[in-house]
Amino acid sequence: MPTDKFVESSFWNFDSLFQPQSHPARDMHDTFFLKNPVSCNHIPEDYCARVKKTHEEGLENSFGYGKGWSLEETRKNILRTHTTAVSSQMLYKLAQEAKGSGGFKPMKYFSIDRVFRNETLDATHLAEFH
Repeated sequence: MPTDKFVESSFWNFDSLFQPQSHPARDMHDTFFLKNPVSCNHIPEDYCARVKKTHEEGLENSFGYGKGWSLEETRKNILRTHTTAVSSQMLYKLAQEAKGSGGFKPMKYFSIDRVFRNETLDATHLAEFH
């Protein structure tokens, strides 16, 4: 998977993976937020709407997290906290390709690359790791 993009939107890093916007791991203690540019330029509108609805209302037998999902929060730029952000984008891309080609083609993907966490630095913890 293409892992050379270290700056990620909160949408791909958190929201598309259904981590609540109120989850403690999203705050400044665990995540590096960018000051410039503060927010991303593009999130697929159709997918963003479905993710928002799922966060607020849930799916089938779930209740979701309730109202209060914020587009401003999901657009925040961060240094990615895990490479699963890349996986969520790849799955979205494959789903879009499957629509055009009439079917999903099974494939295997993996990613090993840098991630960033706002950790207290010591002998066993750095802010950047693989």
